[in-house]
Amino acid sequence: MANLGIVGWGIVGQATGKGFGKAHNIMWNDPYKKGSTSIEEIISKADFIFVCIPTPMKADYSRIDLSIMNKVIGGIAKKISGKNTPLIIKSTVVPGTTDKYAKKYPKVKFAMNPEFLTEVNAPWDFLHPDRIVIGAYDEDVANRIARLHRDVLGYKVKIFTTDPTIAEMVKYMSNTFMATKVIFGNEFCELAKKLDINYDDVVKMVGADKRILPSFLGKTPFVGFGLKCFPKDTVALLGLARKLKVDLSVLEAAWKKNLKIRKVRDWEDIDGAVKRGGRGRPKKPSKK
Repeated sequence: MANLGIVGWGIVGQATGKGFGKAHNIMWNDPYKKGSTSIEEIISKADFIFVCIPTPMKADYSRIDLSIMNKVIGGIAKKISGKNTPLIIKSTVVPGTTDKYAKKYPKVKFAMNPEFLTEVNAPWDFLHPDRIVIGAYDEDVANRIARLHRDVLGYKVKIFTTDPTIAEMVKYMSNTFMATKVIFGNEFCELAKKLDINYDDVVKMVGADKRILPSFLGKTPFVGFGLKCFPKDTVALLGLARKLKVDLSVLEAAWKKNLKIRKVRDWEDIDGAVKRGGRGRPKKPSKK
């Protein structure tokens, strides 16, 4: 049984803590919530530290904002430098981020362990994953993190060990593929309406193909994709692509189409999705 420190007690942090809590001791830190353990106590007692804090997009939808992450990582890394305590990033960060931290703090055992949770069923998703991805530079660190998962999930789930940048890319490719799939489905739904045919029947038969599957093609209460992760991660990856001068025109088109058809931009009201000051919750424009 290990002592695990969870930094950030939102959807991801709670799912991670409660899931691992079935086999390990959990301490969590969130300065905005009652019952929080101090970061100093976590650093002194934890065998592993998981970082589950917001990585919002800029208010202008241009790229990811890592200011919160940089501050938290910097504060922890300096205090565990030279220790055998893995610092594991579960927050979604653009490919290359963990590598930058590892180069800045070379005596810290960094790892990337992306989450694949849905916002509505996060605790259940943590205990019933399709796969676990662990990105680490040190094989021993990767094996230790894998054992944490085995203690809770057993041996049925597939665990992939790789380097942190690949792990980061897996998370972004997964989310942006599903986001693009939503837009693709929306367009065919609109076409079905014009043809006066039942779109649900179309999805049922197209989704029977195991290469496609029906998920994210069905009708939704609001057209386009919303909530936090899909918009935030699409913006983040497009921002990285522009910086690297890589043409992601298909994903760019999906995002532009989403902004055009999505009348309810619910991500602007979700804590940690958009960085506009405070804790990441956007400030609504005043009505005049």
